[in-house]
Amino acid sequence: MVTLPMLKRRPDVARHVRKLIVHPRRQGTFEFKFEDSATVSSAIRNLAASGNLEALTTFAWDDAELPYYDDMWFALRVRCPQLKFVKTSLGAYLPHSDAHVFDFSNLRGFSVALTRSFYEFRTDGFFGSDSHHPLSMKLWKMLIERCPDLEELAIDGSSPFPVDMHMILEGNWPRLQKLYLGDVVLDWGMGAHHAVKNPFIDFLERHPALQNIKFSRHNVLPQHLASLDSPDMKLTSFSGTLSQLASLPPIHYLTLTSVAFTESMHTRDVTAVTVGSVLQSMPNLRSLKISFHLHSIYDSGNLLRSLVTSCPYLTHLQLTCTQQPSFQLETFAKAIKGFTKLRTLDLAIVRYPGDDSLAMGAERIALTNPRLRAFSLTFLPFSHPFHQPLSFPLLLFNIRSSARGNFRLMCDEHGLPHCLRAYERRRVVWPWIFGHSTRTRQYTVDLRPSGFPGKAQGGMLGFMTLLTESSSAGEEMRMFLFCLLLLSLAIWGYAASKRITGEEEIILPLSVYQRVGLA
Repeated sequence: MVTLPMLKRRPDVARHVRKLIVHPRRQGTFEFKFEDSATVSSAIRNLAASGNLEALTTFAWDDAELPYYDDMWFALRVRCPQLKFVKTSLGAYLPHSDAHVFDFSNLRGFSVALTRSFYEFRTDGFFGSDSHHPLSMKLWKMLIERCPDLEELAIDGSSPFPVDMHMILEGNWPRLQKLYLGDVVLDWGMGAHHAVKNPFIDFLERHPALQNIKFSRHNVLPQHLASLDSPDMKLTSFSGTLSQLASLPPIHYLTLTSVAFTESMHTRDVTAVTVGSVLQSMPNLRSLKISFHLHSIYDSGNLLRSLVTSCPYLTHLQLTCTQQPSFQLETFAKAIKGFTKLRTLDLAIVRYPGDDSLAMGAERIALTNPRLRAFSLTFLPFSHPFHQPLSFPLLLFNIRSSARGNFRLMCDEHGLPHCLRAYERRRVVWPWIFGHSTRTRQYTVDLRPSGFPGKAQGGMLGFMTLLTESSSAGEEMRMFLFCLLLLSLAIWGYAASKRITGEEEIILPLSVYQRVGLA
């Protein structure tokens, strides 16, 4: 925690802060601690009470639970008059009925993240209209009655057991532009073949200003989404399942520029042609987030070719393959050359044994695709399935490791790759009670070919680098050394044979002399 004490010491800097995102957990820790929450919430309360955050417009509390000191919200509400966007989280520990977290008015953006602990302990209809929980009633009263100009609303969370959230359908926000919904149910108790129009579809039609929407499979059925009749709605971003996107009225395909699939697709059930046929109907698509579970290694080539054909104008691609088999980096680097407009890339795969390392894979991608500006490469940990033989002993001694690298490609004035600036972070989870370890490093890789004017010569290190690189120069150097080795062996063999022949020429006459008695 360095930023908050600095803002307290420097009120001249704090007065210019407009957006503040707080992560109370200490760096390198993943579990929730009340001590961290208390320390950070107290610091924010004192900082806001001082009046130095008068320019603050956006505040986000990113933690597993609500702040330890609830009066932090009171200080933000009273002493930050320009605060219009608030984000918080709900976990297992809910505050008392007089909490200040839902006392805001005239907000333009509100977001609440439902953590895993909330789904585990609060699946009793906390958000439903049948619930008389005072905190729940305060939430809906704040959103529906005191925030009529709401532009952004997000109630996000992930769980196989969704919670009832149909009270949101009572809201009417004419300026609503962004709606993000996680694993919540909006039509609880209504069948799939309800006689009247689905209430959530009616809610969407009442908000034609919507541009960005995110659904989960629990929000709306695809057949209901197909009945959406809102020609004035200009959707630019859609997040949901493939079936939901395919059921969306085609009129919205023309305005979509960003698509994100919230569930991983199994190529055994969904073919690459099916995905490509849906994406091909979006001529303005520029950003794509997609996750796959490949059935075989042959599916990877078909998938990449289908994406290149259906989305040739992508500028951002986020591709994830959660299990083996996965993409081979050499094949992947060559396949994405068809994305001639691609500028940013985020690739997450399970690394093949013997495949390129993080640095070598990044260098291969950069040299093959010099149009990229920045990209990230993630090696996901390999998981041992329980159904395989000896899987349980492997789990007892399993060492799970993951690695992520962020890379920025620098080119010269001619557009040729010059260098690659990298930041790597590796995390190893040790078995039993040994915890985990994290290692980071920063480095720069010179991408210019060997012998290029101005490139630093590394002596023996440079020679070994040239010897091991996968370029044509490296192949020629390895072939030259191999031929030199063969020549050396031939010379050594010839010299050894001449020496043996000479000794035989001298010893043979002496033996003859001994036989005739002349020695």
